Amino acid sequence: MGIPFHSQMRKKIKNGCNALLRFLFPTRAQHTIIPSENIRRILVIRINYRIGNILFTTPLLRALEQRVPEASVDVLIGARYPAPLLKGFSTVHNVFDFPRTLLKRPLHLFRYIAQLRQPYYDLVINMNTGSASDRVATFLARGKYKLGFDSLRDWSPTTHVVNPPNELVHEALKPLVLMEAFGNKSTDFPQKMDIALNEHEESEALEELKKRLLEQGYVWGSKRKIIGIFRDARYEKKISNEWWNEWYMHMKRRNPDFVFIDILSPDVTEKLSDELYSLLESNLRFLGAMLSQMDAFVCGDTGPMHLASASGAPTIALFKATTPTLYGTLGKNDLSLILNGSTPKSIALQITEHIETLPLKG
Repeated sequence: MGIPFHSQMRKKIKNGCNALLRFLFPTRAQHTIIPSENIRRILVIRINYRIGNILFTTPLLRALEQRVPEASVDVLIGARYPAPLLKGFSTVHNVFDFPRTLLKRPLHLFRYIAQLRQPYYDLVINMNTGSASDRVATFLARGKYKLGFDSLRDWSPTTHVVNPPNELVHEALKPLVLMEAFGNKSTDFPQKMDIALNEHEESEALEELKKRLLEQGYVWGSKRKIIGIFRDARYEKKISNEWWNEWYMHMKRRNPDFVFIDILSPDVTEKLSDELYSLLESNLRFLGAMLSQMDAFVCGDTGPMHLASASGAPTIALFKATTPTLYGTLGKNDLSLILNGSTPKSIALQITEHIETLPLKG
């Protein structure tokens, strides 16, 4: 079956726009070091609407916090609801969102662009050169230096570029390569996602988790391990409830003292089994804080997987359609497993063996 006509036309329009923009605004980006001593205001651009991709900004935000600690950082993302995930960093001052509805409301879009152009930044960072919306936002934002990856295929409104990595690199760690523009190596900085929870947030979340479990009949205080699970995922990454039921049966047989909490969502509104406890929380940052108090978290390749790992919860990720190399978990106590050819029983055994090596939290 051939490529659909609308896809062909969209590709041709994109290529034509790229060619026109390269002609009107030729890129003269340099592979030179950006002096960091005068960088006081930074804009990081990643216009995306998925939790995972927003969490992929956190290694770069941590690197900027360490490399230019006196700088004030603003972040431009897609949706508003993940914004609290980025506000734990001492240098992040504002997180702006770009609602999709703006594209249907020209007057509001014009006002938004005017607001975007109002501040003047010492440095504007385009994390994803392949995104047309990110490139346009980089072009519109006012800044002395504009940094991104070198791209021969796409028009890029940058003043400074670094070469993208030659080998496959995790999508959350790829932006760290941009720190070469300051004379650093990507490995000079933590190789993990992090939402920078503080002790107060963790303590408050623990008390709330105890309260919600008590309402369901579980009294906190025993030496039983608390295991969270999340069953939802997008499209082909989703694992069936039949698989989860069989896996849960094997987990309970091997680990009768484990306490399982089914994390619910607008798309998963009912527990897998009446035996499980449940948890529903719409505030993503507070959910992450509660996940950090669990002994382990098991899920497919989905946004809550990255949230759990970024919160410090030992995360076991089950991959069905994607590769852990690019999208796996990064915490020191995390584990990524590929389901292809594996039975729920064998996965339950691997997860049990991994959890037994972890320190007790609950």
